[in-house]
Amino acid sequence: MRSVSTRLKRRCTRRSRLARAAWGLPVAALGLSALPAHAGGYFFGTKGARASGRAGAFTARADDFSAVALNPAGLARMPFTLVHAGNRLSHNEQRFARRSTLDWGDPVDGVPPYVEFDTVENSRPWQALDPVLGVTSSLGLRDWGFAFGAYAPAGVAAQDFPEDGGQRYMMVRRDVQMLHIAGAAAWKFKDVFGIGATAQWVTVPKLEYELVVDANVFVGLANPVASRLDMLATIRGRDGFAMTGIVGAWYRPTPRFEIAAAGQVVPYQLKAAARLDVEPLAEGLEHEVELSRDGEEANDVTLSMPMPMWGRLGLRYLHRRGRRRHFDIELNLVYEATSQVDAFVMDGDGLVGTLAGQELDVGRIELDKRWRDTFGVQLGGDVLVVPGWLTLRAGAGYESPSVDPAYMHVDFFGGHQVFGAVGASVMIGPVELALSYGYRRQAAVEVSEGRGRVYQEVPGSWCEPPYDDAQSCHPAYLGQPSPVINGGRYQAQTHTAELDVLYRF
Repeated sequence: MRSVSTRLKRRCTRRSRLARAAWGLPVAALGLSALPAHAGGYFFGTKGARASGRAGAFTARADDFSAVALNPAGLARMPFTLVHAGNRLSHNEQRFARRSTLDWGDPVDGVPPYVEFDTVENSRPWQALDPVLGVTSSLGLRDWGFAFGAYAPAGVAAQDFPEDGGQRYMMVRRDVQMLHIAGAAAWKFKDVFGIGATAQWVTVPKLEYELVVDANVFVGLANPVASRLDMLATIRGRDGFAMTGIVGAWYRPTPRFEIAAAGQVVPYQLKAAARLDVEPLAEGLEHEVELSRDGEEANDVTLSMPMPMWGRLGLRYLHRRGRRRHFDIELNLVYEATSQVDAFVMDGDGLVGTLAGQELDVGRIELDKRWRDTFGVQLGGDVLVVPGWLTLRAGAGYESPSVDPAYMHVDFFGGHQVFGAVGASVMIGPVELALSYGYRRQAAVEVSEGRGRVYQEVPGSWCEPPYDDAQSCHPAYLGQPSPVINGGRYQAQTHTAELDVLYRF
C-alpha cells in the first residue's frame, strides 16, 4: 500500500463542516472499540493441559480444576485435595489481505487509480502468560467436592497491525486482559449421578483498542485508501465486576458408559468504564478534537457487551482391565448462543465533542455485529500406557463459523475452524506433570467488496440513509454509507502448548 504521507494531500478549509466530525469521531471509535479479544465467538480452545490434550472433550471426564468451567459436577468424584497450577503458551498467526480497490479520493485527471494492498499480519503473535491456578477438595465430606481458583479464558489477548495497513479502518491495535475467579461445589449419589454449580466473577482489568477514522466532511467525497483527516481513535477501559453461573450433571447408567451435560445458565454482560483519546495522524492539522461534559474536560464513556450462553453434552465410554481403567473415549457436542451478541453499546452520558469551536452531543450508540450461533464437535480420550506412571491422550474437533462472511473483521477471525491436540501425563509420586500441544486452523475466508458489509467510519459524512442521493453521496458508493473496508482474504492459525502441575494429597 502507498504510504500515508504521500497519499494525504488535501487541506481542510471548511470549519463549519468539520464540526460534524467532532461528535462522530467518538461515536465511531467507541462503537468499534468494545470488540473482544477472542476468536470463535469470544473464546476458543480449552484451558487445562489434560482437557486441552483431548481437544476439549472433557465434559464427562472433568476430574481436575478445569471442571469448574467445563462441568462442576465432576468435582464430587475427586475424594482428595488437588492443587492445580499451569500456563498456556500460544502463537496466534492472523493475516489479512485487503482486496484491491479504486481510490476515488486521489483521482488522476478524474480517473481513480487502482490500489493494491500488502498482506498484513499480527505483529504480536506470542502470548506467553495465560495462567490457571486452583484448588479442589472434598473437605473431608463424603460425596462432596469443592473448588476455588482463577484462570484466564482461552483466546487471543493482543493484536497489533500496521497503522498504515489495509486493515487500518477496522483496527490497528487491541490488548485485552480478562480473568475468571471461580468457586464451585458438587454432590453425587454413590457412583450413579452427580450435580454441581460454579459461581464466576469476571473481571477485565485492561481493555485497549485503536482504529483509524476518516474525519472527512466534504459533500460526496470518499477516501477508501487514506484521508487527510484520518484520526487515530484510542480507547482504554476496564470492567471490575460481572457475575455468571455454570451448572452441570453426570449420570452413569453402567460402569462403562457416562453421559454428562453442563452449561452457563446465568446471563451477563460486560460494562467497561473507558476513556477516549482522538489524535490526528496528518502532520500540520490545525484542529484537534476536544471532549467535555457540562463545560468541563472529560472523555469517559461506558461500553456494554453481552456475553453468550453456552451448553455442552458429553458421552463417554470407559474400558477397564480388571479394576483399573485402561482407556476412555469421549464425544462432546458444544453449542454457543453467540447470536445473543447483537450489538455493542456506547453511552456517552452527555459527553460532547468539539472541533473548530462547534460541538454536538455524543449520545448513545449501538453497533450491530450480526453474530450467529456456533456448533462444535470434539472427540478425544486417554490411554494408560504405563500404570502409575504414563498416560497419553489425543483429540480433534470442529467449530462452525461465528460470523457471516459479509461481516468478517480483523478483531477476531470467525470462520470454519478445525483443530487437533495431543498430550501426556507423567506421574512422579503424588505429582502429575501434564503437557499438551494443540493446533487450530481457520479455513480461509474470502470476502468481495460487493459482499462486504463493514463500512469505513466517516462520521462527518453528508450521505444519509438510504444512501442514494448523488448530491450528498459519492456516485461510486450509492446504496451504502461509505466504502467497504472488510473485503479481502482472512487466514488464521494457532499453536498452543500448555504445562500443568497437579499435586494430589
